[in-house]
Amino acid sequence: MNKGIEKAFSKGKAFIAFVTSGDPDLETTEEIVYAMDRAGCSLVELGIPFSDPTAEGPVIQAANVLSLIHISEPTRHLRIS
Repeated sequence: MNKGIEKAFSKGKAFIAFVTSGDPDLETTEEIVYAMDRAGCSLVELGIPFSDPTAEGPVIQAANVLSLIHISEPTRHLRIS
């Protein structure tokens, strides 16, 4: 298992936050991820938007749609530092 994940669960529980990459834009996504880290999140799940998020709830569905509208090149999500 990844050392970072092992550390996150070293006390048995971890707070895992979620953010959709690219909503409202990639620069803000990066700021949000760092803010989550500073706020004490153990791990951050970065959601890569896709065109048919039917299994997601309405908030994540809307975030996916907005991200896809703003970012037409999906590989840009993988370049976040």
